[in-house]
Amino acid sequence: MLVIFILVFVSKVFAQDDFGFLNINSDPEKALVYIDSKLIGLTPIVNLKVKPGAYILKVKNPEMSDWLESDYEQKIDVRAGDTLNLFVTFDKYVKINSIPFGADIFLGDSILGVTPSVFKLKELIGKRLKISKKGYDEVEIFIDGKARKFEVNLKPKNGVDDELRKGSRDKLKMVLPIAVISLSSGLFSIYFKTKADALYEEYLRTGDAGKLNTIKTYDRISAFTLVIFEATTLLGIYILLSD
Repeated sequence: MLVIFILVFVSKVFAQDDFGFLNINSDPEKALVYIDSKLIGLTPIVNLKVKPGAYILKVKNPEMSDWLESDYEQKIDVRAGDTLNLFVTFDKYVKINSIPFGADIFLGDSILGVTPSVFKLKELIGKRLKISKKGYDEVEIFIDGKARKFEVNLKPKNGVDDELRKGSRDKLKMVLPIAVISLSSGLFSIYFKTKADALYEEYLRTGDAGKLNTIKTYDRISAFTLVIFEATTLLGIYILLSD
């Protein structure tokens, strides 16, 4: 009888060594846990028996209300006879934007990015950032962890507002003739392409080889004016978007 008990005990011990164990908790609790896309349960997970190997662990954030929250995902390696203890916290993010956008975001003397940008909250909490753009007053914000979205209205420096308006008017004056050329060349391209297609249809019906030279000429004119249309369009967009 004793021998049977010992054999059963030893077999159970060796059977245990064929598996690893997982303990998974999270803050907040009651988060859905997936291993290789298979739902395991809600945190806390205690003494989950798992075959040895590599897995993808995913824990869903139960408080995810918008895209500034995130789920937790990582690769885990389970070894036979070992217990892996995991405590999961979820990254939170903060979004910083400005009107107008394209302002530099400074932490001290270091540029973190350009508005709009998104950062991990834990990396910035308790810090002061400067939002700076040429021609506008600098603005300072404090990341206290409560506000998750910052929309900073930048005020033009004295006299800069008039300069900006003048600059916009000057851009429009430059772009207007370019727009006329672009529109005209686009219409010409369509016109000659339509004429060439019509002549080609006529050539197919009649077999009149004399029309081929005219078709080639129209196609060349259409292609040339199309290039002008594309080039002037890109030039106009570049002028409007440039500082």
